[in-house]
Order: sequence, then C-alpha cells, then structure tokens
Amino acid sequence: MNEVRALGFVTLAALLASCASTSNPSQADREIAAVSSLKHQYSGLVMGFDVRPADTLIVSLDLQQYIETDDQTIAAMKRDGLARWRSAWSAAHPHEHGTIHVRFIDFIGRKVATESTKV
Repeated sequence: MNEVRALGFVTLAALLASCASTSNPSQADREIAAVSSLKHQYSGLVMGFDVRPADTLIVSLDLQQYIETDDQTIAAMKRDGLARWRSAWSAAHPHEHGTIHVRFIDFIGRKVATESTKV
C-alpha cells in the first residue's frame, strides 16, 4: 500500500512540475524564443535550438542543406545567429560580462561550426 501511495505522490509531483513549467517559461526558453526567427529565416537549414550551458546557444542544422547552401548564406546565418544570441543573452543577463558562444551542430551532435563574442 505504501508503494501505491508513494507512486501517487510521485505522479502528482511530476504533474504539478509539468504544469508549472508550461505556465512559467524558463530563462532558456525565453532566450530560445528570442532567436527562433532564425529557424524561419533559414528554413530547411536551421532545425532547432538549445541552451547549454548558460553562455552557449546550440543551433541544430540539417547537414545536407548546410552542404548545399552557398557560402554567403552560411556566413550570414552565423552572423545573424551570433547577433541574435548576443542580444537575447544580454537582455536576460543585464550588467553581466563574458564570452558567449554559438555552436552549430548536425543531427547527431557533431560540431559543424562555432562563433563567439565578448559581451
């Protein structure tokens, strides 16, 4: 009986945690939302985002599309990604300084490119 009761408490705690996280987006969620327009601007190339650790934006790319994209577009995507991440990071961390990074990866997590800047 105690096992059933414990399972009920664990389930209730998980349910409450999931409700809390959907109504109150995390700092990383807000930062990702600030750069998400890259996914639309570079449709088919930029597939998704993650923030790990707090100073690094991970941008997932479609590797085949990356290979087929011209050098000017790739350079523009890297510049745009870094500029938008810098703006989002600065807004989320006012008065903080450091070096922030954008890491571009393929679908299995291999590094394709990186960009960094001081804030």
